[in-house]
Amino acid sequence: MADQIQRFSFAQLPIRGEIVSLQDSIQTICDQHQYPQEVRHLLAECLAACALLADIIKIEGRVSLQLQSPSLVKLMLLEVDHHGHIRGLLQVNEESAHLISDQSFDFSRWTHGGQMAITIDPDKGQRYQGIVPLDKTSLAECLEDYFNLSEQLPTHIKIIANQQQAFGIFLQSLPQEAASSVGNEETQQAFDHVTALTQTLGAEEAFALSHEDLLYRLFHQDEVSIYPAKAIEFQCSCSRERNMAALTTLDPSELMGIVEEQGEIEMICDFCSNKEVFNRQEIMALLTAEADQGTVN
Repeated sequence: MADQIQRFSFAQLPIRGEIVSLQDSIQTICDQHQYPQEVRHLLAECLAACALLADIIKIEGRVSLQLQSPSLVKLMLLEVDHHGHIRGLLQVNEESAHLISDQSFDFSRWTHGGQMAITIDPDKGQRYQGIVPLDKTSLAECLEDYFNLSEQLPTHIKIIANQQQAFGIFLQSLPQEAASSVGNEETQQAFDHVTALTQTLGAEEAFALSHEDLLYRLFHQDEVSIYPAKAIEFQCSCSRERNMAALTTLDPSELMGIVEEQGEIEMICDFCSNKEVFNRQEIMALLTAEADQGTVN
């Protein structure tokens, strides 16, 4: 199955859902770095989670997920934009690297004492960031805490991953309208019902079935409508132009010092490992253009 995310809803239940499957983008991101095989499981989980967040929040812009801890996971940063372009990076604390060989995947131990920042960065409008502690046994539980606090709506998230692929499903009660004939107790019962069905889902089905077949297997008694798929693919937003703009923020004497010492300036993207090299002539032209611009202003 191609990397994709889809929204779904229930005809008779006040619940919305999202479902995502990733494989190619995970492989692309992992192939760009020499990540230990064991931690790729966590990267896959986080990529699926970030894709779900971006589609749920629905803004024109970017949604990012950042995990930091004093344990194994020094930094995990994932980004997804409204086009479905996804990228991510992982840095581990070398002094905690023994946790990789000591045991299999353990989210709570690998992120012990850490926190997760969820950043909503619209192309137009105000940037928002929410922070939650990484004090649960799974990433999904930490994300549920975020939604329960920020939206105060019952939310269930299930993520299944291995080192090559990831699957995620999101369920959330819809806000109850004042004129609704459905009471709080009925809404909670409906939510508990679909959550219990989701808990029966295993990795074999999650990775083998299409979204349509999987939702039918889970909720065939509840009349589910699934909406058109949106493609998810790796694409990095770095560019030579952005790197050039970043260089203009440095002090001219610092730039010239690097050029005098090294003969050129090399910039490597942390996300995709793309390398851009700027020679002496390009740096001089950049500094001249900046000086001319400053004179005009």
